[in-house]
Amino acid sequence: MNELCILQDDVPPFPNEVAFKIIEEELGQPLEALFSKISSETIAAASLGQVYRATLRATGEDVAIKVQRPQIEPIIYRDLFLFRTLASFLNGFSLQKLGCNAELIVDEFGEKLLEELDYTLEARNIEDFLENFKDDPTVKIPGVYKNLCGPRVLVMEWIDGIRCTDPQAIKDAGLDLNGFLTVGVSAALRQLLEFGLFHGDPHPGNIFAMQDGRIAYVDFGNVAVLSQQNKQILIDAVVHAVNEDYGEMANDFTRLGFLAKGTDVSPIVPALEAIWQNSAGKGLADFNFRSVTGQFNKLVYDFPIRIPERFSLVIRSLLTQEGICFTLKPDFKFLEVAYPYVAKRLLTDPNPALRERLIQVLFKDGNFQWKRLENLISLAKENVGQMSSNPALKVKRVESKLDLTDTIKDGARLFLLDEGIRRKLILALTEDSKLHVEELVDVYKLVEEEVDIPTLAMQVVQDLPNVFRDFVLSWSNSVLSDR
Repeated sequence: MNELCILQDDVPPFPNEVAFKIIEEELGQPLEALFSKISSETIAAASLGQVYRATLRATGEDVAIKVQRPQIEPIIYRDLFLFRTLASFLNGFSLQKLGCNAELIVDEFGEKLLEELDYTLEARNIEDFLENFKDDPTVKIPGVYKNLCGPRVLVMEWIDGIRCTDPQAIKDAGLDLNGFLTVGVSAALRQLLEFGLFHGDPHPGNIFAMQDGRIAYVDFGNVAVLSQQNKQILIDAVVHAVNEDYGEMANDFTRLGFLAKGTDVSPIVPALEAIWQNSAGKGLADFNFRSVTGQFNKLVYDFPIRIPERFSLVIRSLLTQEGICFTLKPDFKFLEVAYPYVAKRLLTDPNPALRERLIQVLFKDGNFQWKRLENLISLAKENVGQMSSNPALKVKRVESKLDLTDTIKDGARLFLLDEGIRRKLILALTEDSKLHVEELVDVYKLVEEEVDIPTLAMQVVQDLPNVFRDFVLSWSNSVLSDR
């Protein structure tokens, strides 16, 4: 991982005089007019550009100045042309053996690469990330000075942080390593499953640990966007994995674009089942993305699977971040952090689509899964506990409890309004001709410290008029539809 850092941000820099001239050309003013001081050496240098540290003359704020490498655009166009020419010779093989168009892969890669050359686009990406994480006290996104940005120059807030490849430095800063890793995995999953806008290049030079426990991201030239539909399908895939519904998992692959529409998924189902059971069946301790990806790659040769460009970025991003986690903690278990986050999201997110998926998780073959509900609550509480050790949350005085108030209120409303759910829950409570009081008590014990029962009861009572109105409307609609 350390060698990867050298490859990524220790490329030989181009001369300062060239870089400073580009800055003046882009910003239309002399350096001295904008900056009271600027570093005489680059802080980092990569293939597309290099970074200096400077101080704004107007405000005294420290900033990072990113300058694009001169004449890099024609070089990239030349290399892309050569790659595409080579791909045209390989097209027959790639279509026959891999089920994908090699030229299209080069085109998709080239499109993302060329986007990185426009620093005004990167400035907009930073603003989007700032908006997404504005209420998250565990994530630091640097501010951007759009009035000091151009196609070849980007000026952003300076980040003082610890490299995410130095576990001892993180410990020396008084940070809890497990808490920080939880913050990092949660931030990555929020980008993927919640925002649909994720950092496409989270290598060790672009992620830092802040002294206050936050995780900081820099370099937003390579980001990818997932549609609302794709986010929901990914969550569906998680639900289907939990339910061990491999037929639906195969259909999820079709919906995500890994398989062409109309492809017969029946031969793929046993292979998916074998991969998942081999990876997760051993328990959380043996699961990692590297092994799953390695097994999945074999399917590409056996079935007509093509990895869409946006998901190749997702896979690369997750693998890179998992590699950073292994560097910080060699026995790191991804699912031990990811599952609690997903459980908390399913239990607490008010989004109707996620409420629907929570119901899918809790019911299997029409039967209510008491043990699964207990596991979800335990995992969600574990996520809260992992996060609460982070000093950033303590400074912000964030409540370190699992707030299930809205979920219970929505569940009560659903019980009253949805006849199908009501029937299933009543059956669950009286299954096998006995009252399942013990299961109810076990669930209550898990949530009694997390929920203020008197306050919740008062809120439910106050909401009864609205529930009654919805019930009457639902009943009248059903009567009219019967006629």
